[in-house]
Amino acid sequence: MSTLTERLQQVQEHVARLVNEHKTLRERATELETSGRDHQRTNEVLTARVAELERENEVLRKTRPVENELSAPGAKERIDELVNEIDRCLALIQN
Repeated sequence: MSTLTERLQQVQEHVARLVNEHKTLRERATELETSGRDHQRTNEVLTARVAELERENEVLRKTRPVENELSAPGAKERIDELVNEIDRCLALIQN
């Protein structure tokens, strides 16, 4: 049977472990909050970039008639690049 001193010592050790675990968990929570804010900022930047690219794409489509788009050198490629960049941004946002 344990003596009172041994039991008190066990309780103190248990409390010390809990305090250390609490400290570790708080540090991890702070790291996760920081990471979450960083991801949120990245998401906002990418969302803004997607919106900007979509506006640019729309302007390109409206300013050139359909027949000129096909005959103008590089226009179709530029639109394809914009669409690909929009797709990459959307993929990053989804992650």
